[in-house]
Amino acid sequence: MADHGARDHAVWSASATARNWHCAGALALTMNTPEQRESIHAARGTATHQVAEKMLRGGPAPKLGDIEATKGHQIEVDEEILASAEMYVQHVRDRMEGIAAGLNVGSLAIEQRFDLASLGGPFEAGGTADAVIFDPDMRRLEVIDLKHGMGVVDVKGNPQLRTYALGALLANPGLAVDQVTVTIVQPRAPHRDGKIRSETFHVADLIDWTADLLVAMRRSKQAADEHAACGGNAVLLEAWAEKWLRPGKCKFCPAEGWCPKLRRSAMDVAGLWFDDMDQPKLNAPAEQSPEAVARDLAALDMLEDWIKARRAYAHALAEAGTPPPGYRLVDSYGHRKWGAPEAKIVADLKAVAGLDADDVYDRKLKTPAAIDKLVGKAGAEKLKSMWLKPVSGRTLVKADATDRPDAPAMADRYFEATE
Repeated sequence: MADHGARDHAVWSASATARNWHCAGALALTMNTPEQRESIHAARGTATHQVAEKMLRGGPAPKLGDIEATKGHQIEVDEEILASAEMYVQHVRDRMEGIAAGLNVGSLAIEQRFDLASLGGPFEAGGTADAVIFDPDMRRLEVIDLKHGMGVVDVKGNPQLRTYALGALLANPGLAVDQVTVTIVQPRAPHRDGKIRSETFHVADLIDWTADLLVAMRRSKQAADEHAACGGNAVLLEAWAEKWLRPGKCKFCPAEGWCPKLRRSAMDVAGLWFDDMDQPKLNAPAEQSPEAVARDLAALDMLEDWIKARRAYAHALAEAGTPPPGYRLVDSYGHRKWGAPEAKIVADLKAVAGLDADDVYDRKLKTPAAIDKLVGKAGAEKLKSMWLKPVSGRTLVKADATDRPDAPAMADRYFEATE
């Protein structure tokens, strides 16, 4: 099995293609950045991929409570991780079953590594495709990508997925391919096109796109060369940042917390709400319109992401022994937990505190998702009438971000409840 946690990335990694394509200077800022501590969210994504790979390879089935080791964390497998992995694995298996019904035998490559050296680009480039399927009857190569995150990812024209497809094509040179399909399986992010969505294009279109990829790579190489030529000169670096840095694809960029262009953009956004005397402008009638609120919501997303990244960078500095002036690291504490094996704790609670088993143990009904695991897919179908999903609130989202219907007005919901 692939060691997801310890996997090295190429200088131009497929997963960063969209960012490098959008912001030519990003690679110059990140290629020499010291490795940062793995976030808990990244670790959970890695653990989900590891669980999914184990399922596909047919080894012992992962179960609730198992521990998956990642680069910086020990992740306990929970219902959310299992559900994501199972949706992805089921889709891969369904695709393979569909191919098996045809005339010729298809193929499946799991966690297939590839490199783009044969393209002659200016960087070491490559990545790892989660699942690569070849359908000989359709002469179609499909790359399926599991995404555990909740940030909605569009499949159409996605540079990362096209890089995976190109890599899969190069890694399997003997296949007769006419069509290429890229598929995203994103269980935790409702999308107007569904949680599983695909784009199919002719292999000639992918070859044409490769020329654009090489242009983007060379643009990043020029930016990196000019960055090195600045030699640490602050004036030259400021001009370089203005020329080459373009915020907009910053969420997973290692330089997000210290990118000079992003910092300036964040300060500009913050200035939108203040006049020249540092007084809030939000009481002005023009700032109260729905259009002004929509503008500000889009700006707030960027500002909030930058604030989180800036705090994370400050923490990384402190962890490295150079805390920002006026700040220091202290220990944080979790909830109390017992300091001995369960059997000893129970015996001591009975002996010392006079408690019995009913006092020290809680019994709780398992969740519908946990019961589904026990009864299997067919059994879960029979239980659908036994559970419900209560509405817990209302969330404001972008108009095209989810396939959920519009929530009824509060007045309509009131009348529904009283009828």
